[in-house]
Amino acid sequence: MIIYKSLKDVSYEEISRCFNLAFSDYNLPLQLTEKQIQTHFEMSGVNKELSYGAFLDNEMVGFIFNSCNIYNEEKVVFDAGTGVVPEQRGKGVFTNLFNFNEQELQKYKIKKYYLEVLQQNNKAIEAYKKNGFDIVREFSIVKATNTGLNITTEPMDYMELSDFNISSIENCNLVKPSYEHSTNVLKINSDCYSVAFTEKENKVVTAFCIFSKVTGSIVQLGYTNIEDLKIIIEQLLLRFKDVTIKNIDINYSEVLNLLHDIGFHEITKQFEMSKKMCN
Repeated sequence: MIIYKSLKDVSYEEISRCFNLAFSDYNLPLQLTEKQIQTHFEMSGVNKELSYGAFLDNEMVGFIFNSCNIYNEEKVVFDAGTGVVPEQRGKGVFTNLFNFNEQELQKYKIKKYYLEVLQQNNKAIEAYKKNGFDIVREFSIVKATNTGLNITTEPMDYMELSDFNISSIENCNLVKPSYEHSTNVLKINSDCYSVAFTEKENKVVTAFCIFSKVTGSIVQLGYTNIEDLKIIIEQLLLRFKDVTIKNIDINYSEVLNLLHDIGFHEITKQFEMSKKMCN
């Protein structure tokens, strides 16, 4: 008999075992160590108490990892990872786990439930729609490699994320981030990020990019002068060689056109989906 419960007291060892088994038969198998799973939880703000698993004979066979924070000015949960081991698929495990998950989340006065799904994953999209989710945004994921790019050195400044006040930028065109890259989530591990920015002589910031100190991946960006934004992104390409920008809302055509001109190409697209949980 399968039981469903919170992951509050479940070890990262057991979680990583189930995770790796759940993704073992994918075209590109995803395998993470216990430490990598823990890092993923920490970076995404996954709350183990608000995450749930399916257990058969005390062995974890399915999971939903949930991150909880303020997004779009309301308390929400974000699905940071879902999976079921191959032997238990097609037996209603995911449906039952998801229903249990929703019932439990109702106790915490969650306003909305968010998730992201690859646009080509039609099966998952239809399943989520049947569970009450709607598509709310469309994201593009882009990447560039500094190969043969004609980039010259331009002045720019760097600052720790913890010292950077985004709201103080006057008339900033802020590219609205996805949940995972929203300011509240980034602040959980602010020491992992730096900010590259340009400013006028009167200390007014004209463009900025928040990026991972390790990979150079850009997680937030904004500008009053798009040419200054171009300078920053080009300098990050010089510094890291490869730069990925995940989840740019396709409505920001000016930014996407700029990235295309610099040399970025689209890797894939995702949908952001959401479901209303309570009033």
